[in-house]
Amino acid sequence: MCQRLNPALHTNACTLEIGALIVIRGQDPATITNGTIIIFRPYPATPDYLVVHRVIKVYQPSQSTYNQYTFWTEGDANGVQDGWDQTNGGIPGSQVVGVYQTTIPIPYLGAAILDIRSFMYDDATGQPRTQGILVIVALIVALFAFEVAEPGKKTPPSNVPDQTKPAAILTIA
Repeated sequence: MCQRLNPALHTNACTLEIGALIVIRGQDPATITNGTIIIFRPYPATPDYLVVHRVIKVYQPSQSTYNQYTFWTEGDANGVQDGWDQTNGGIPGSQVVGVYQTTIPIPYLGAAILDIRSFMYDDATGQPRTQGILVIVALIVALFAFEVAEPGKKTPPSNVPDQTKPAAILTIA
């Protein structure tokens, strides 16, 4: 929802910073309303290209060229509606991936994940990079070497009951 690459185009306030790690949820397009932040694929031929923008207009299936719920969108920092809306008649519900729920409040976590992904995989092809494979192999070898090099550091189990065992295990769904 915010790109600082071209300040002339992005002068309004940002809702989500670049690199923010967000949580999304799938949602029935019929329940999406104006003001909802959605994640969608504007170009079906490029399914890995995702956009996070706010819905500014909802068209019912009977009003849409796609015969399904269709959305016109705008980035909060853009100030103008998205160009693909006018060209294609909006974003059909079938291209909506999910609805924004919250941001994980760990600074730079999303940016770090994107940087690691770019290091490990070629963004253009999606294929693993040689350097990424070498890093994974090196980590596996190092883990194995530390395990083999110091086997005596492990303490054998004792007959003393472990007081640190949890009384109950909870799963939050």
